[in-house]
Amino acid sequence: MATIAVPRVVPSPAEDAAALLKAFQGWGTDEQAVIGILAHRDATQREQIALEYEHKYGESLVQRLQSELTGDFERAVYHWMLGPAERQAVMANAATECLQEECAVIVEIACANSSAELVAVKKAYHALYRRSLEEDVAARATAGNLRSLLLALVSTYRYDGADSVDMELARSEAKAVHEAVRDGGGAGGHEELIRVVGTRSKAQLRATFGCFKDEHRRSVAKALPRGTDPTGYLRALRAAVRCVADPSKYFAKVLRSATRESAGTDEDSLARVVLLHAEKDDMGAICAAFLKRASCTLEQAVAKETSGDYRSFLLALLGS
Repeated sequence: MATIAVPRVVPSPAEDAAALLKAFQGWGTDEQAVIGILAHRDATQREQIALEYEHKYGESLVQRLQSELTGDFERAVYHWMLGPAERQAVMANAATECLQEECAVIVEIACANSSAELVAVKKAYHALYRRSLEEDVAARATAGNLRSLLLALVSTYRYDGADSVDMELARSEAKAVHEAVRDGGGAGGHEELIRVVGTRSKAQLRATFGCFKDEHRRSVAKALPRGTDPTGYLRALRAAVRCVADPSKYFAKVLRSATRESAGTDEDSLARVVLLHAEKDDMGAICAAFLKRASCTLEQAVAKETSGDYRSFLLALLGS
């Protein structure tokens, strides 16, 4: 279930727009008023507020928010004001600027969305940047295997149903995956891994991963080579496998790493997961998986590792 709390009775877009204008006026921005409105409206309502604000006051609400807010809070609110597909397109574009470090962003967008949602993200990307996501991934991923994997993931249109799993194929491809992992990707092994991960339905892949674990007593992700990974390929492949196998567990791991006190808070990863999932039905399962992994609630971790209006905003999106 989603975690944002939308009131049963919501003011009109005109009333919300007027309240936001009032929050911007005076000696300083009333950030709590901004949070009280925008963190408790769904995507359609936020779009209507933005349209009404521009119509009534002759300026872009998003641009006014950017001028009134600062730091991590400003960046989080900016992304929140974008539509779901457009938000992911903007995040994907930023990730293509440094794909070796940010390949997980592309992997998540490609593997966590349904096929229809991924198409919507790619359409939004095309409209925003006058280029395709595939084009930018191909141009900016310098390593061959990383480029091939990311292109396969963003180009695929997987069958979304769970009613067509071929167990004989799963056993056969689990064997092929094992051979590729055992041989370090040699003799065409990388191509075979990328073909399987990049083309099969999620249900078929989960069956294949299950057969692999049954046979070899460890998951595909844990069987992948560790150690030096200068191109980011193995990190991207491991993320893709985990994201497909168990999305809630994967995102809980991302959030745990982002809020681990010893390493410092990874604001980008924390905000990305919360912003992309607070309105989706999987956020409740992610929070439950986080609690199991971290022995504290996600709200407790966010409250401890963030501060100020940024903390208040994220907590509001999580339902606190």
